[in-house]
Amino acid sequence: MAELPVGRRLAYWRNQRGMSQQAFADALGKSKVERGTRRLDKLSNLREIARTLRVDVDVLVGTDTGTEPAAAGPTTTPVGPVGGRELDVLRAALFAYDATLAPPDGAEPDPTGLRRGIGHAWLALQHADYRTLLGTLPGLLRDGHRCRAAHPDDPQACHQLAQGYQLASTVLRKLGDPGLAWLAADRAMTVCRDTDDDALTLSATVHLTRVLHTLGRHRHTVEVALTVAHRLTPPDPRTAPPTLLTGYGSLLLQAARGAASRGDRTGVTDLLDQADEVATLVGDDRHDHGTSFGPVVVALARIVTALDLDQHAAAVTGHRSVLDSTAFHQLPPEPRAAHLLDVAHGCLRLNDLPEASRALLLADRAAPAEVRSRPAARETIRALLRRCGRPHPGIVRLAEALRIAV
Repeated sequence: MAELPVGRRLAYWRNQRGMSQQAFADALGKSKVERGTRRLDKLSNLREIARTLRVDVDVLVGTDTGTEPAAAGPTTTPVGPVGGRELDVLRAALFAYDATLAPPDGAEPDPTGLRRGIGHAWLALQHADYRTLLGTLPGLLRDGHRCRAAHPDDPQACHQLAQGYQLASTVLRKLGDPGLAWLAADRAMTVCRDTDDDALTLSATVHLTRVLHTLGRHRHTVEVALTVAHRLTPPDPRTAPPTLLTGYGSLLLQAARGAASRGDRTGVTDLLDQADEVATLVGDDRHDHGTSFGPVVVALARIVTALDLDQHAAAVTGHRSVLDSTAFHQLPPEPRAAHLLDVAHGCLRLNDLPEASRALLLADRAAPAEVRSRPAARETIRALLRRCGRPHPGIVRLAEALRIAV
């Protein structure tokens, strides 16, 4: 691909990242460079574009003569575990109560820049780019508090801060700190009160119930999800806008996960059927405020709840059917990989080691950081090494790359 013009290479990598031209322009904060309205011969511009697309400048300009990465991988370099010191910086930001109580100090953050930063952070989450998230979230939370203090009556200032806390809750939950993930989700719910945005509140509740489920609070998962869903959604969902339906349907799925963990098969069936009706109203899968919902996501929930209810045959049949669908592969990398990890964990629990291995390796192809940075995934790898007489060679290679010992 080295012989292609820079604009063509830019389009290639934008497509690899699953970004539309508008999403790329918003993340970059500049005009649509592919159409020639931004100069591509200035190194400063190229560096910023490469940073947005998460590739090396040499790859973008074509001076890197190495082979192109596989399309399934979202990065150009080997992905290692994320956390440690980077995670500690985010923890420190959550414990910085002076930011939540004190008036703004120094120059007021640019609200437009904050909104653009939050949008870029959601894109990073969709691609499981946790290193970028951990690097930017502390600053986004700080600037969000300063904007809110400077404009206490502006719902948009609260809106951005609430989204920052939702992002923090997600990354903390995934990287193995559910206690602080609950704190961040709870703060998001509190800030949402001042936004007058029911769709944002529904989304914040989705993130909260995910943490509750991770903590094993399955009864509370069901109760909180259904209480908020029914309180903030019109009695007739057909009258609700799509952004509201995304949150409403997602909460029905969270309630179904909680019910499945409690062994309530009837409750799971009813909730999934309701979610199917909402998904029909939504149409194609949507991704609002970090919440994915639509027909494909409901199908994925049926697979995972079937595993939770020990319905192995139905789960595997549904799983293989979904893998053959184009719609599944059109989802962003993070929800695809997260689902595959859920399948791997469920199949491992039901002693279907070959299916668990396949799902784990597919997750690593879809979003390497989702597997290599999440403690739960590393435990699944360790269990497969321990329980398989002859582990799949791909699992062995993955364990070696991550220095995982039995």
